[in-house]
Amino acid sequence: MKKNYKKIKYKKWHDKRSQKIGKKPKRNKPYDPNKLPIYKNARIEYIKAEPVIAPKNICLLSETHKSLEFYNELRRERNISKIGRTCFVQMDISKVEEFDYSSICVLIAIIRDLKSKGVYLRGNYPENTECKNKIIESGILTFMFDNNGKPFKKSEKSDLLFIEKGSKMLTREDNIRISKTVTNVVKHLTGNESHLPKLRTILLEICGNSIEWAETYNKQWLFGVKYDDDKAIFTITDVGKGILKTLNKKFKHKLRDTFLMKQDDEILQGAFIKKYGSSSRKVNRNKGLPSIKNGSDIGIIQNLKVVTNNVILHYDKEFKSEVLNKHEFRGTLYRWEVTANTILKAS
Repeated sequence: MKKNYKKIKYKKWHDKRSQKIGKKPKRNKPYDPNKLPIYKNARIEYIKAEPVIAPKNICLLSETHKSLEFYNELRRERNISKIGRTCFVQMDISKVEEFDYSSICVLIAIIRDLKSKGVYLRGNYPENTECKNKIIESGILTFMFDNNGKPFKKSEKSDLLFIEKGSKMLTREDNIRISKTVTNVVKHLTGNESHLPKLRTILLEICGNSIEWAETYNKQWLFGVKYDDDKAIFTITDVGKGILKTLNKKFKHKLRDTFLMKQDDEILQGAFIKKYGSSSRKVNRNKGLPSIKNGSDIGIIQNLKVVTNNVILHYDKEFKSEVLNKHEFRGTLYRWEVTANTILKAS
């Protein structure tokens, strides 16, 4: 009968016998997650790309050019690593010392867009303890994997809602979630659990306007709310074509803008006053942009900022608005704040 050397008594006998004849006994080697797996009679494709290193400051609204360069690198095909059928992008945020909620929402939208293409995002923690805790609280780890390809532990202090594009109308569930989020914001800032119809209307119109835009593979917009001590930060993020590339300007407006040599930021401001139609040419389109601008003008929302294509608009400080020449944002980000004072104005 053949001896089974996996059993303990035969394993000990085999070890002693191996020592006598001068051979070292075989031992199980420690698991190496980065080692390339080997399959018999098969070749596995292995592509090793360099990790995308984040700058120390990835605050989109203050360090716009560095942040946009970082986002664009994450989406470049040359930075995709591949092991067999597994594709991923390696992100290194170990040196990050400062970021804002807008950056987190853009990263989450990019992660979702990459995942829809079969590409996952791997990363690490910042070395800065305070920054590390903020990253954990933001909720971004829900969508990421560590350097070994294992999911992070989840923890978040923000609401993240994904709105489907191309569905032509908000679903009943979307309406309920948006209404509940508005109620949570009012309770957080005032202590009273009540509705805020004017703010809810702005969100429904901007989200209803956006669901018809199906320019990304995952066909989703990200609606995020972060609860700070004295304010709530709202963001709506898409990583598709952007507003300027989806506008349908009438021929006379094209001529006028050409002869007057209007800059892209002026054209974008025209979209917020419903000067141009959308690419779908539908009558009900482009209601969201004027609605959000009107909310800013009457004080329901404050610190409104919009980043799309090569333009960043600061509605609170117009002198800061600029046309971005170096890097372009493939997508659209709306960002504004709600405080207890703005709730009083909207009541």
